[in-house]
Amino acid sequence: MGSKVLPPPGTDESVPSADGGGPTSFRSVVSTLRSDPSGIALVRESLRGLAGVLHPERLTERAVRLPLDSIADVCVLFAGRPGGSPRWTAGVSGRENGGDGVVVRGRWSAETASAAPWLTEGAESGPDAVDLPPGDPAEGLLREVTGREISGQIRVVPLPGLAGAFGALLWYRRYGRFTPSEADLLSEYAERVGSALGSAHLYQYQARTATTLKAALVPEPLPRVDRVELGSSFRSAFEAERIGGDFYEVEDAGDLIHFSFGDVCGKGNDAAVLTGLIRQSLQALRLVETAPLRLLELLNVLLLRTDPEKFSTMVLGTARPLPGGGLRIRAAGGGHPAPLVVGVDGTVREFAPGGIFVGAIEEAVFREAETDLASGEAMVVYSDGVTEARNPLLDGEMLGEERLARLLAECGGMPAPAIADRVAQAVGDWLGGAEHDDITVLVLQAVATPGTS
Repeated sequence: MGSKVLPPPGTDESVPSADGGGPTSFRSVVSTLRSDPSGIALVRESLRGLAGVLHPERLTERAVRLPLDSIADVCVLFAGRPGGSPRWTAGVSGRENGGDGVVVRGRWSAETASAAPWLTEGAESGPDAVDLPPGDPAEGLLREVTGREISGQIRVVPLPGLAGAFGALLWYRRYGRFTPSEADLLSEYAERVGSALGSAHLYQYQARTATTLKAALVPEPLPRVDRVELGSSFRSAFEAERIGGDFYEVEDAGDLIHFSFGDVCGKGNDAAVLTGLIRQSLQALRLVETAPLRLLELLNVLLLRTDPEKFSTMVLGTARPLPGGGLRIRAAGGGHPAPLVVGVDGTVREFAPGGIFVGAIEEAVFREAETDLASGEAMVVYSDGVTEARNPLLDGEMLGEERLARLLAECGGMPAPAIADRVAQAVGDWLGGAEHDDITVLVLQAVATPGTS
């Protein structure tokens, strides 16, 4: 059975025109088609009527509605996979149902589809319009959607461009027959529809992939660790479908806390894949090595062998609670902005392990440094999205390291989560709603041992 969908009256279904000259409404396309009943306008207007529609279902509905009243009384689009149950979407002219044109959807069983060899054979023979033999299952479908006995002519044109699938456009004209020139137009229209559907399905696949990768990039919740307070803030890039490469992780290994923070080069899916590779590699390498400097060296070799054109900045380290309170931070640097240590009294000092990008060159030299945090002191690791945030009201001036240091000086004695939130809030205020890179902050703070001051 099919489900009937009335066209949305009064809605603006504007899409970009093919020549970039502004939006073209669905109603204006239909008006043009009706003014040229020869059908020649069909292909010309289909360029605008189908352009920019990247949702396959909406594109299918538009494809079967465009030809109505100009060249056909019913247009049906079939799509499916060999051996399966194909879906069909039918556009029915108002002349057929005695009212407004409608779109009806349904599905054929695999058995019914097997009785229509043109569904799969046509895809192999090319986009040529062919007549259907009497008794074809399509006749029953047309009777269902029109509510009338079938007369006139039925023609079918295969849809190209649907990888791993088959498709076809079926055309029905109640009175008269399609001329040879109109048959050529049907084939050309089918080519355009098939190409547009292929692009729409590819876009949807890429969008789903991007969504999955973006979800995988969201950092895991921070663990609860004795004698260490943790805080973080992660704000992904503002631009639609833009995937950044910031990442951080904290792992409680008993008497030692492992942490990593980095920013991979590039954006998009490639950056997400590289981020996942680094995370998984670190988890595996820590089974045999825990020293930050050696871990960076091993990771550098791995990235070079995987893809020598991809690299990342990174801070990789450990935090060990000290007797009586405090933390001993040992970290190796890979070209990342130096973390800042915030004292309880508001003093701010730089903790700079040094080093160059990880995965950039084979002869990379990494540095390791060590510092102690007294109780209440916090180490703030941040991405360049913080300091490179641009204020649109100040001609794109960046926040910069000096402003960040002054901001952190006001955070002395605040708990780690509050420090992270304060930085994120300040950066957001500075941006004023403008586009930005990932904004990521990780804070490790020494907590006094109970009974000590």
